[in-house]
Amino acid sequence: MKPKLNAVIIGAGGVTSYMLPALRNSFDLHATIVDGDVLEKNNLDRQLFRNNMVGQHKCVALMKQYNFRKSEGQAIRSYFDLGMLDTEYKYWFSQADVIICAVDNHPARKAAIDAAKMMNTPIVVCANEYHTSQAFYYDPHLANQLELSMFDPVIRFPEIGTDQSGSPMSCQGLALESEPQLAIANQVAASFGNYLVWLWFGMKRPDHSDMKYMPIEFQSTFSKMQTITINDIKQLSKKAS
Repeated sequence: MKPKLNAVIIGAGGVTSYMLPALRNSFDLHATIVDGDVLEKNNLDRQLFRNNMVGQHKCVALMKQYNFRKSEGQAIRSYFDLGMLDTEYKYWFSQADVIICAVDNHPARKAAIDAAKMMNTPIVVCANEYHTSQAFYYDPHLANQLELSMFDPVIRFPEIGTDQSGSPMSCQGLALESEPQLAIANQVAASFGNYLVWLWFGMKRPDHSDMKYMPIEFQSTFSKMQTITINDIKQLSKKAS
């Protein structure tokens, strides 16, 4: 039997279009997809939509494409901001096991991370540039238990809190700015995100003594792929203190 997962997914573009079918295969999934974007023809070369869906809201198109029943989720045709938590939409966030953020700008990522902190809900953020990809996991409750400052992605990637565009991916400390993303970068970011969700919600979570090698971040840059574990974050936190 598949494990159950209730997810709020912010962003219905390239990464989510590849990630959603994988999540449905892995989990008994209930999904709330939040995005105000409308599908355009020029999205089709790097986002997994059907040609006849051009002109539809992406969140609605994805729910149709993967045959979600009304009991399995809902599409919210709005761009996410923290004000949404002061509306009836707060209900879906309060029910979520995880927030999945797959948007391509820093302010929306920052708002999603702030929502995770406010709701004390884990979040997986997927990001990519032209041909670089990344996904990272953050659990506010676990971060407080472990007392690791660098677990907080806004501390680890300060540009999320200060920049107004772009991606948290960085190379030698410099933000990479390249548009549009390649389809393969969307696929890799989606794969990273899906694997993090499976590790933390599809498998039995280890106790604290065995948790230090659990991955919380994957990234693929120009020349290499890298895994960041809780133990790595522990070392970064020591250096920062």
